[in-house]
Amino acid sequence: MRFIRNMRFIRTMRFIRNSPIGHPCISYSQWVAGVAAVVTVVTAAMVPSTSAQTSADGYYAVTYIDVATAAVGQGVELIKKFRDASRRETGNLEFTTLQETSRPNRFVIMEGWQNQAAYEAHDKGTTMSEFQATLKPIRNSPTNAHTLLPFANAGPRTIPLGALYMVEHVDFRGGDPAVAEAAVAYVKALAESSQKEAGALRYDIYRRPAPRINHYEVVAAWTDPKAFDAHETAAHTLQFRNATAQGGRVWRVNLYDQRLYKAF
Repeated sequence: MRFIRNMRFIRTMRFIRNSPIGHPCISYSQWVAGVAAVVTVVTAAMVPSTSAQTSADGYYAVTYIDVATAAVGQGVELIKKFRDASRRETGNLEFTTLQETSRPNRFVIMEGWQNQAAYEAHDKGTTMSEFQATLKPIRNSPTNAHTLLPFANAGPRTIPLGALYMVEHVDFRGGDPAVAEAAVAYVKALAESSQKEAGALRYDIYRRPAPRINHYEVVAAWTDPKAFDAHETAAHTLQFRNATAQGGRVWRVNLYDQRLYKAF
């Protein structure tokens, strides 16, 4: 398919180059059609293929949940039941449930699936519909799910009980493809350095599918709060924040969006 598309591009470019406006063998409408064909081919080459991105490395989602403070215990049990049932579904790779340390009525679910089809089957299935129906009476707001693709990930590791998790949404200024492209190197450098920290048990960065490629989710875990504090003051962390501060070439619009969690 790529070969055919490239051949069409070459033929079209030759067509335009050899047939300028005013040439006796070509009308204006034919020339416009030729230019439109070039634009179509170039656009198709520039837009990432979503199906290609979701085939080999899995399809993920981070879901934020907020329940009433009087229903925290009920929320924990409901999410546990949902987790256990979801892990038994076809294609599940991960289903990690987290509770925010400072506001225990807020939760995050980190889920991974073999592909987009497996995720959508789960999302539209009975387990999900029953969970949402039971959750609705006790929630403060609707659940907020961010679907994701792997971007800068380390291999899976066993994370002991008591580890400190951090989930962070990273959002670069949208509407400018140049900003999204420039951010890639900074995000990858942050992930690679953070994954080498002595106390890091997990540091994975995921990215939203096209066209929202300026949005990322960081899912990380450290051995204890001291290890997390070391990450916060590490040279690579400070360098990333300085490089993506407001007003810069790579402008991050939500510099302080970290939340700490414990697994259950």
